[in-house]
Amino acid sequence: MLLNTVLALIVLFIALICLTVALRAFGVNEVRGLRLTVDTGLAGERFTRSMGAAAILWGVAVLCAIYGASAICCGAQQGTLNWNNLRYAWFRWDANHYRQLAEVGYHDCVEDGRHLFLVFFPLYPWLVRLLHAVIPSYDIAGLLLSSASYVAGCYVLARLATEDFGARTARTVLGLFSAWPFAFFFGAFYTESLFLFLSVTTFYLIRRHRWVWAGLVSALAALTRMQGALLAAAGLVEYIAAERPLDKLRARDWRGLGRDICRKVLPLGLVLLGVGAYLWLNYDVEGDPFRFSYYQRNHWYQGFAPLPVCLRTIWEYLRGNLRQEIAFTTWGPDLAVFALSLAAMAWAARRLPPSWAAYGTLCMLLNFSLSWPLSCGRYMACAFPLFASLAVILREKPMAARALTVVFAILEGVYLSLFLSGSTVY
Repeated sequence: MLLNTVLALIVLFIALICLTVALRAFGVNEVRGLRLTVDTGLAGERFTRSMGAAAILWGVAVLCAIYGASAICCGAQQGTLNWNNLRYAWFRWDANHYRQLAEVGYHDCVEDGRHLFLVFFPLYPWLVRLLHAVIPSYDIAGLLLSSASYVAGCYVLARLATEDFGARTARTVLGLFSAWPFAFFFGAFYTESLFLFLSVTTFYLIRRHRWVWAGLVSALAALTRMQGALLAAAGLVEYIAAERPLDKLRARDWRGLGRDICRKVLPLGLVLLGVGAYLWLNYDVEGDPFRFSYYQRNHWYQGFAPLPVCLRTIWEYLRGNLRQEIAFTTWGPDLAVFALSLAAMAWAARRLPPSWAAYGTLCMLLNFSLSWPLSCGRYMACAFPLFASLAVILREKPMAARALTVVFAILEGVYLSLFLSGSTVY
């Protein structure tokens, strides 16, 4: 009974967050004396070449730290260090599936006579396969793709945060983002780095109102991870907040409204190109555009679950496995990440630009609406509005920001070590 009450309150709280963001997007700043927009004094700055160089160097340094720490961990755990040991430690769980898809393709990637790996989105393995034309090793090609995408993502995120919030806040965003306990996945043979780069680039284009390019890049993001489709919703919120279509509707400015729809709204629909390409892949391989959903349900035990159901699942597995490792590597962190994300998005709803708050909230909702929520911490690593919210909250408290970054970094080291040892860190 208590759990049901808590879940109901969480749903109500999130509904209020969404309502606040929606009202702010439509220009409503006050409801019955309650201010919906809180002035945070945020001011963007011009992004300089030196800032860009610093962001690139930061990304390279973080990757060096991750790979260096992994070498130390592998050497300590296995008593010796060589490429085979290091490769074996990094290529765990989904990484092996992505590598197999890159090597043989979707048609020939079969297990037990079934194309079980259709559930994995194709852009990452396709790009690895393309890189393999000039790089003999699939392993190195994938790691280079992940590394390059991460560094590029750091550059775009630094530029976005600087131009929206200022250079000091942008540095804090990068620090918290890179120290996130599950950020080491950005260096792995996973889609995280590529999706980060494509999603933050799309969002940057949305914030700069370059609608056609935003739609095209979002299509690539949707071909990398299902969360890419959320970018169209963020773009729609940005359009509503910036262009005030209701004002044009009241003024009967049909020409202006029609021009907006053609030039700004419809281009966001280009994200469907990525969705359509993925469905076509399913049809081409098995003759059913939605075949992936069958394998998700019947083999991977994954699918959509309402947020309360997902949270209940996490809580019940945590209670039932308190003496098991997975309680501290998966279920406990999942709840902690959700609590932190919920608090940050509640704060962001009244303070960050509506498109920032909307995208962050949608990421949280989708990532915690899964029937088998094993990787919520990893998924939230790409939810950059979370780190922007934390950075803005702590912008006047530099010591607290540094302390949180250090805590994140220590946890990242712990989870990296557990991941390399084969523990249940997904």
